[in-house]
Amino acid sequence: MKSVPVVLLSLCLVMSCDPDGGNPTPDAGTRQDAGTNQDSGIPDSGIPDSGTTEDAGIPDSGTTEDAGIPDSGTAPDAGTTEDAGTPPPDAGTTPDAGTTPDAGTIPNTPCGVPYLGDPNGALDFKIKALGPDWTSYPLTTGSTLTVIEPIQGGRVSFVGVYDVINIDPCGVSILGALKNPETGRLTLDSRTANLQRGPDGRGSNIDLDDASFSNVTLCPNQWSNKDIYDQEYDLIVILKDRLEKKVLQKTIKVRPACNVPGEDAYCRCICKAGYVLGSPCP
Repeated sequence: MKSVPVVLLSLCLVMSCDPDGGNPTPDAGTRQDAGTNQDSGIPDSGIPDSGTTEDAGIPDSGTTEDAGIPDSGTAPDAGTTEDAGTPPPDAGTTPDAGTTPDAGTIPNTPCGVPYLGDPNGALDFKIKALGPDWTSYPLTTGSTLTVIEPIQGGRVSFVGVYDVINIDPCGVSILGALKNPETGRLTLDSRTANLQRGPDGRGSNIDLDDASFSNVTLCPNQWSNKDIYDQEYDLIVILKDRLEKKVLQKTIKVRPACNVPGEDAYCRCICKAGYVLGSPCP
């Protein structure tokens, strides 16, 4: 083996020569010299530099909140049902459009009973009378009209009205008359009363207040040429408001009857044709 001079060996070391004559791998560049992932790679050119999902992504270009519902108009901004107007209050309910009280069609009355019906409507009513038990019943053509003994004596028929509509119920005048159709003679009585208002808004006499009924005096019979009982007569009823602005008359055919139990004999005596005042009766 030949020995290498010291000078050549030192020069070789300075120039980094391969003992075998080639360039060693470290001189040509290791992975770190040519660029590791860190030098040439991922951190510099990679995801963080070119934009991560957070850099390039959703927040910058607009999240749902940035680009979305509130800015372009959510249901409240574009108009909810309340903003645009709910139909019932804004469009007008029946009270807004005007009920009868709002429109002012019902005037005040002095007795506190509300007006019956429409002030501009036509007056109408039906006829009733007190029966043997002192409760009222309706009268129509051909009905029996009860002849009753009132507190003052004699015999009368209590005639009233019901189903009354389109009138001031305060201080109405109720006139009742029984007419002999053969002679034209009649007997009558007129009363002033406040009508009571029913649940249906219509008025009537108060049954327990017989003084509010017309007390048509019939007997003793001093006015008719025929018996009062079991004969046909015309019953006339006239209803008039207190200001006499509304008046209505109705006439029906009735047959008076002495039909109160225990009083019929005396009733027939004083109600017969030709009765002489003061004559004894059973």
